Amino acid sequence: MTSLVDMDLVSASGADHGVVRAAHRMYEHLIGIWAPGVIEAAFDLGVFVALGDQPVTAAQLADELDTNPRGMRVLLDALYAYEILDRTVTDGAVGYTLPSDLRECLRPDGLYSLAGKMRYDRMRAWDAWRNLADEVRGTGGATQQHNQISDVQYESLARGINFWAPPIVSALAGALREHGWTPYQATKLLDVGCGTGLYSQLMLREFPAMSGLGIDVPRIVPIARSQSERVGVEARFDAVVRDFWEQDWGSGFDLVLFANIFHLQTPEAAQDLSLKASKSLADGGVVAIIDQIIDDGTGPGTTQDRFFRLFAASMLATGGGDAYTLSEYDQWLNTAGLRRIRLIDTPMHRILLAVRA
Repeated sequence: MTSLVDMDLVSASGADHGVVRAAHRMYEHLIGIWAPGVIEAAFDLGVFVALGDQPVTAAQLADELDTNPRGMRVLLDALYAYEILDRTVTDGAVGYTLPSDLRECLRPDGLYSLAGKMRYDRMRAWDAWRNLADEVRGTGGATQQHNQISDVQYESLARGINFWAPPIVSALAGALREHGWTPYQATKLLDVGCGTGLYSQLMLREFPAMSGLGIDVPRIVPIARSQSERVGVEARFDAVVRDFWEQDWGSGFDLVLFANIFHLQTPEAAQDLSLKASKSLADGGVVAIIDQIIDDGTGPGTTQDRFFRLFAASMLATGGGDAYTLSEYDQWLNTAGLRRIRLIDTPMHRILLAVRA
């Protein structure tokens, strides 16, 4: 959407213009908190479930959801300001609807629902960001640790970032075809820390002869199995409970997949993952790391790298981890007897492909 702050400051005097413009820009950053506040309040109240195709007035919705009518009107208008709701006026009555393309991501039952992300914000992120200064001081406990979120928080977050997967999987599948893979080649995939399993499940759609195994914690494995049925690949996908630090992963995998795993680790743990991946590969196999990988050779100006550096701040605030640089990944891979062959930009991520050196 367009900027919420009017940056046309022609009326400011020459001496003050630069400072005033900077203040407006900083103010817009500061009011960024308004958006999650409005969206997550609506989620908590059940607004997105209650709204449908037909316009509903604030009074009607307030009656249905047992809220204050004025408060509901203010909330709905704020959602309209953020271009989340449509607003129409008929015979003087203001009605609100939720556009169809937003229903899937704002209602709890959608495959690409952000409900888990919003639950995670409520459980963890809001308080964590408030205490970011403690983490920078080193008094908060998260600096250079494995990510310390609980199993419940991990479940919510895993469910809330499914929407990341489709464009990434499309790019990954295309790169593997360019590498020589064919759709009906029998291959084995290992998804380490699989979460809901959507990355590997969508890969199985791309490669109909591929079979996939996901490993994760007890709370997550049933989610991945259930979702494989929803995606239609349950016959070729399984998820098992396995401590991927203490237990063997197996061997002979043509693709070892890490989706949003490395940023949760310390550098020492990331090195261990690289070594374990190398041992698990079949001859000619590929390691695919999907993560917020900073390309330290391009400078800070790219959209990707700006996002990754902000993502690192979120890791610092919410439990540990980091956004590591490409040179760090190369060092871990080289130590594990692997070498990078591709780096691919995708939305909010990069894909690093590596093979045995």
